[in-house]
Amino acid sequence: MNPNKPAALAGLFFLAGALMLHAEPSRMAAGQAAVAFAAPTGAAKVYTSDADLIDVVTPAVVSVFPARIVEGEDAKNPLDQFFNRDLSGPKGKGGDGGSRENERVQGVGSGVVIGPEGWIVTNSHVIHLSNGKQADAISVEFPDRRRYDAEVIGDDPLTDLALLKIKATSLPFLHLADSDGVRVGDPVYAVGNPFKIGITATKGMVSAVRRANLNLTTQGGYESYIQTDAAINPGNSGGVLADQHGRLVGINTAIWGAAGRFNVGIGFAIPSNLVRSVVSQLAETGKVERGFFGWQIEEPTRKDMEAAGLISMAGAKLSQVMENGPASSGGLKQGDIILAAAGQRVFSRGDLRFLSSLVKPGGTLPLTYQRGGKELIATLTAGRNESSAVAASTTFRLDALPGIDFRKAQGAITVAQIGKREKAKTGLAVGMDITEINGKPVTDFTAAQAALIEGVNRVKTRTGLEEQTLAIRLPMDAEQE
Repeated sequence: MNPNKPAALAGLFFLAGALMLHAEPSRMAAGQAAVAFAAPTGAAKVYTSDADLIDVVTPAVVSVFPARIVEGEDAKNPLDQFFNRDLSGPKGKGGDGGSRENERVQGVGSGVVIGPEGWIVTNSHVIHLSNGKQADAISVEFPDRRRYDAEVIGDDPLTDLALLKIKATSLPFLHLADSDGVRVGDPVYAVGNPFKIGITATKGMVSAVRRANLNLTTQGGYESYIQTDAAINPGNSGGVLADQHGRLVGINTAIWGAAGRFNVGIGFAIPSNLVRSVVSQLAETGKVERGFFGWQIEEPTRKDMEAAGLISMAGAKLSQVMENGPASSGGLKQGDIILAAAGQRVFSRGDLRFLSSLVKPGGTLPLTYQRGGKELIATLTAGRNESSAVAASTTFRLDALPGIDFRKAQGAITVAQIGKREKAKTGLAVGMDITEINGKPVTDFTAAQAALIEGVNRVKTRTGLEEQTLAIRLPMDAEQE
């Protein structure tokens, strides 16, 4: 593994699976979550020492234990029970523990209480097992060793966030700060359970903000990280990044290093404003709705910027605008360079994807863009169903396979254009039909986007009468261990 590549996530596992809820989960009433998780108002508390601040933050941090339920003969094997049993907490259910004889704890992550009635946020990858499926059972443990069973309220792999709920009241919790105010140089504190050694606090500063295009989430995910040099290690995933006022400013999720095995002073946290947006929807509906704009986005080249009359390379280029889609209806055209969205400057393709992902269907997205040397503005209304906006002859790109243009075909999607690098990496070629990905039929953009996973994909292709199955590893620049 190249140590200069982005590392694995800071938890012990990274794979996203299907949501598996065994009972109707708790829900908040519509509009209640926005109030419950709102940023605090008024003057922020000032702590005279780091120790005082950590004394406030630590009680709200939990260790998260995802477990697999072993049934039948496997559950009766005494050696298996001996070597796999979790001995880190008392046995029982609810507040008495949560570890049972037929549970096999598969790893450890961290989480943070964000509401006194038992609302806990963690990473999506923390609650998934090494086989990619959501854990059969999840328990959380507080620093004082109280342990509770947790239910999954909602899971959003595209931002690597999950919301849990435990049956407890009057819990210590952290308020979500306004992360838009975070500045490079601000002191921050990381609190979690690295390497399963116990709740640990480290201190650092904000090294950068709005880090995108790192491909740390599931394929097609949305990224805008706070970067920090506070030590984050495996097991810290889902834990706290607190500001100097003891508020939650981010959820620690990933590190940069050799296969994620150790910290080299570069860690990443999901900003609290994104956390608030996601968990508010999960608390009320159990899912996250994102608007559709009917465009394909890519990084602009220097030639693109010069043609648009721009000097800076900051921006995102519209490589495709789908007929009858929201972007087309708003007056945008292929080749336009987006300079700002929702009042924030767009530096890259990742910025625009992230900012547009925060808009629900029916919501609006103000844009500033450049065309033919002129700066223009538009306001788009997000749609809900992309399939109706895509003409059969229109090409499109998949987020996980940049540099490849596809077109709908009869019962498949066809490679319309592909670069030399992508051809060498994937084995795909112009005119080749893709009929299945990982055993799932692929007939359009939506099906293909949903079928691709992080890691090795089994892609069934057809060229004339010849069929073959390709093994395509994603992301395409990932290195074999």
